[in-house]
Amino acid sequence: MYLEDFALPIVTDSAKTPSMLVVLIPSHFEAKTFVAGLDDQHESHIGGADIVKGHAEKVELTVGMIGMGPPHAPLRAETVIKEAGLRSTPKKVRGVILAGFAGALDPALKRGDIFVTAGAEYLLHLLPEAERPPTARLLTLEKIAGTVAAKKELFERTSAQLCDMEQTYVAAVAKNLGVPFVGIRIVSDEANEDLPADTLSQSYDQETGTYTPWKLAGHLTRNPFKTVPLASFVRLLPPVRTRMSERLHTWLRQAGPRLFA
Repeated sequence: MYLEDFALPIVTDSAKTPSMLVVLIPSHFEAKTFVAGLDDQHESHIGGADIVKGHAEKVELTVGMIGMGPPHAPLRAETVIKEAGLRSTPKKVRGVILAGFAGALDPALKRGDIFVTAGAEYLLHLLPEAERPPTARLLTLEKIAGTVAAKKELFERTSAQLCDMEQTYVAAVAKNLGVPFVGIRIVSDEANEDLPADTLSQSYDQETGTYTPWKLAGHLTRNPFKTVPLASFVRLLPPVRTRMSERLHTWLRQAGPRLFA
């Protein structure tokens, strides 16, 4: 399924524009730097999602960490959007941004490249031309594409440039709730890189939607030779996370008050 299937009408009546923006990010790791930059933070936990309310560049936000992939990411996304609507004034949500890491399927993409993968019509015209990120076609998968061979096959078969595990599902939730949607993704792993996918899977239980650090620790204790590949991959991610946070804050400063208006 592709994100283009969930196109939403542009809201043009500024007099009816609600005040709250929702930012959804799959993991706490991905969200850490962005959340740290919020002002007036208030934390809560609702329906399995960790929520931080605050302001970024004077824009009122509800940020939800919704977990990775189905079934929990879309369920928690719906919970966060509805909760934000209850707490905003007027009691609606202006729009939803889903941001996070994505794997590159296109060999031309590099780690740290950032793209709009849905809702470009809401965002790009509000940014200075030099700040406008390119758009990219994204494929949502149920499991990580962990090998070079798997990425190559997906790219050749679908022509999608990026892959993730959440965006199509969350876009469908936004559509069902009648809320405009923007997808922003940054490349965390390149098409020519194998991921330590089996090791990464030990850190998160997709069925329950919970993080399992002790399970990961036990796995590495039993398989110490897997520690180096995992560490080599993870140490590349903080700069990617920082770049994503910086871009989001910049775009909120430039476009936030008018976004989805």
